[in-house]
Amino acid sequence: MDPENHVNGDIPSVSELPETAPIHPTWLHPSSLVFDLLSYFRQLLIPAGVALFSAASGSLTGMVIAFVFLVPAVMRSVFQYFTLRYMIDGGELIIRKGFLFRSLRTIPINRIQNVDLVQNPLHRLLGVAEVRVETASGTETEARLRVLSIRQVVALRREIFREQDVTSPENAGISSHGENLITESTSTHLRDVDGRTLVTIPMERLLRAGLASDRGMLLIGVVVGLFWQLDLENQVDLRGLLRFIPQFDGTVWNTFIWTAAILGVLLLLRILGVFWYLLRFYDYRLSRFGEDLRVSCGLFTRVSATIPRNRIQFISIHRTFLMKWMGLAAVRIETAGSGGGQAENASSTVSRRWFVPVIPEQMLPELLSELRSGLTLDEHQLAWQPLATNALSRMIRMSVVGSLILGVAGYFAIHAWGWIAGLVAMPLLAWWSRKKSKAMRYCRTDDKIVYRNGVLHRKTSMTFFDKVQTARFEQSPFDRRWNQGRLVVDTAAAGPAEHVISVRFLDAEFAKAEFRHISAIASTMQPDFG
Repeated sequence: MDPENHVNGDIPSVSELPETAPIHPTWLHPSSLVFDLLSYFRQLLIPAGVALFSAASGSLTGMVIAFVFLVPAVMRSVFQYFTLRYMIDGGELIIRKGFLFRSLRTIPINRIQNVDLVQNPLHRLLGVAEVRVETASGTETEARLRVLSIRQVVALRREIFREQDVTSPENAGISSHGENLITESTSTHLRDVDGRTLVTIPMERLLRAGLASDRGMLLIGVVVGLFWQLDLENQVDLRGLLRFIPQFDGTVWNTFIWTAAILGVLLLLRILGVFWYLLRFYDYRLSRFGEDLRVSCGLFTRVSATIPRNRIQFISIHRTFLMKWMGLAAVRIETAGSGGGQAENASSTVSRRWFVPVIPEQMLPELLSELRSGLTLDEHQLAWQPLATNALSRMIRMSVVGSLILGVAGYFAIHAWGWIAGLVAMPLLAWWSRKKSKAMRYCRTDDKIVYRNGVLHRKTSMTFFDKVQTARFEQSPFDRRWNQGRLVVDTAAAGPAEHVISVRFLDAEFAKAEFRHISAIASTMQPDFG
């Protein structure tokens, strides 16, 4: 079978390819010229589009502007294609580019952690892929090869894994499976490591996850943003459209119409959530190859990302209200050095923020044991430490103050009846504070630290003593007033704010004791940041 004929973008297995010698200086695939130009024009879409439209209309000015945009872009792409080479030699991935101003980048093979792929529909049509190489630093993509043919991708991955096997005997046998990225058939079961496949998501589960999510609001936000960005509000008579909406007058028929309209909007948001899940996670597959985990998914744009198990610093289990009712959960991770402050690409977004987007509760124990050897988590059996005894009183007082502020703001906004907003909010906020205080729990076991919080969106987060980088005890003036404190545990993961252990409203003496204990244990252990 000729791998170049895989026009649908599927990656062939190693058995379908002849053995190759170590990679010598190699060009990118010729289609990289097309993708480079498309990327350039996407960045300058509006001015380039206006220029080309003017040029097509016969405008001399438009032709000049189009020439200014088009010719340098074509020359740059051609020049980059003919001057960029990559090769593997002496245990290093070497990338050379440039003619007058030359650039040489070397990446030791044994430091390469991820070789991730992204394939949009055009990639899959042409049988190519964009390759992103990440090292143990993890702060950014170390090398980006746009684009390689399927044969080049397989050869590159095979040589990288072969070189790593030579220097790491414990990984022997991994590389023979290293090329099976996104082609194996979907299964609906969680199987053991020998079967390679750990998790797949059937269509029925994706539909339920989409219905249980709030991602439809994201798509609504995108539409609204485009509406204002394209200045459509001046082209659409919104006031005229609003005149067709009946006013609520309290009659039976009018109430029925308004109720049906509200339910229709809620249903539309759920349908949009299903659409988002299908686009992002269609044909989802989590596999294990030795000590590497690999995620692949996507309906139009296929993403394949690799996560070494030893780089996992933080694991969190998410359950929205509807997901909990359906017996589902989502698992997210954070890896060492991942640059949370930078814009994430498609592969890092899937592999970290949406590691396992939906999984039945009964499959969680087996999945967790695959993420970290010996990891168990029975939340019902953990010795949870509650908050300080006066934490609820403080939270209720905070809710009362918030209600008063809301009432005052409402009074000044709509005068006489505005204070009712604060009156209505007061019992609701007090109820919320009570539920929140019951949900917030902390636990330390022999090998990990666990924190649970959230009312409608329950999140259970955990990290491990060999991953702890620092521990802190913090007290604000209000904390000192209530004899409370905050316990913060940081790892080598530099991800978003949701990937931290930060426990508020703990008894001050207990928080100090936990801080000293965690610091002492972490200082005696050999840190493992991947």
